Amino acid sequence: MRALVLYASLTGNTRKVAQAIAEELGVSAVDVRKEGIPDFANVGLLLVGDGVYVGLPSRAMARTLKGLPPLSGVKAAVFGTYGSWPWQLRRLERLLGRKGVEIVGRFACPDQDLFFYGMLRHGRPNEDDLAAARDFARQVAEGKA
Repeated sequence: MRALVLYASLTGNTRKVAQAIAEELGVSAVDVRKEGIPDFANVGLLLVGDGVYVGLPSRAMARTLKGLPPLSGVKAAVFGTYGSWPWQLRRLERLLGRKGVEIVGRFACPDQDLFFYGMLRHGRPNEDDLAAARDFARQVAEGKA
C-alpha cells in the first residue's frame, strides 16, 4: 500500500508536521500550493494536513480535495496545526468523505497563536510535537489509530 502526504502551509508550521509524518512513512510530503495534485495510482493511505484559517482549511487545500478523483477503498487521516482550535480538521474529513475515503485518524498540533502576536505557544511545533506526529503516522500506517 502506497502512502501519500498532502499538505498546505502558509507559515511553515504544518510543513514541519507534514515532513515529520512523511519521513516516518518513507515518502515525500507534497505541498499542494506549489505542486498541485500528484498521481494517485496505488495510493492506499492518504494523509492530509493544513493550518486553520478563520476556522477553515486553506483555499488551496479545499480546491485540491474537491478536484480529486473518487477514492473509494483509500484510507485517510487528517492533521493540522492551529493557534486557537483545530476546526479545519472536520472540514478536511468532510471533503475527503465526499470522495469515498475511510477516515482512520486525526492529529492536531498547536502552534503560535497569532491573535496574541505569537506570544502563546512560542516555538511550536517543537521536537515533542514532531515526535507525536511521527508516532501518529506509524499508528495510522499500522492500522492502530
